Amino acid sequence: MLSTEFLSKNQYSKYGSWLKAQDPQTLHGYFGHSMSKNSIDALVKRFKSDPKNNHFLVAKIDGKWAGTIHIASRGTEVEFGVIVSPKYRKQGIADTMMDEAITWARNRHYHHLFMHCISWNRPIKRLCNKHGLVPRNMMGDSEANLTLQPPTPVTFFKEQMSVGRRNWLALIQLQKLNWT
Repeated sequence: MLSTEFLSKNQYSKYGSWLKAQDPQTLHGYFGHSMSKNSIDALVKRFKSDPKNNHFLVAKIDGKWAGTIHIASRGTEVEFGVIVSPKYRKQGIADTMMDEAITWARNRHYHHLFMHCISWNRPIKRLCNKHGLVPRNMMGDSEANLTLQPPTPVTFFKEQMSVGRRNWLALIQLQKLNWT
């Protein structure tokens, strides 16, 4: 069963551990270049030092991390970085995370969303197109942009439904632990 959650600051190191467990090709597709474990540690340390502007939405399948979106914010802009483990690709996980992250960003009054798209990463380009991000070519790679609409009662309700689903799933998992 697919579930999502936002990490708290004290859970950011889990993001680093998960990244380090990804294969080199997945990391190259995400960052556009290879990343050493030390580089990932330095990156996570930077995120931890600025939790106000760095957020992580995690998708889990049966409790196991399947994908993440790093949401970096600055002023009225947000940048998303989407990564899904190879084992869980082509199951709608990135689409689910994108939908939830866009709603989250709208509800916090961000105005502009962008994503960097590496020229050969076609799945991320399709994901951007599906969610209305318009790509702009930049020396082979592209940046996809979307002007976010202001929040509405529907977007607030949608986010609350996601939170309610997370709480419900957590309650079920807790009950399963108590039964064993």
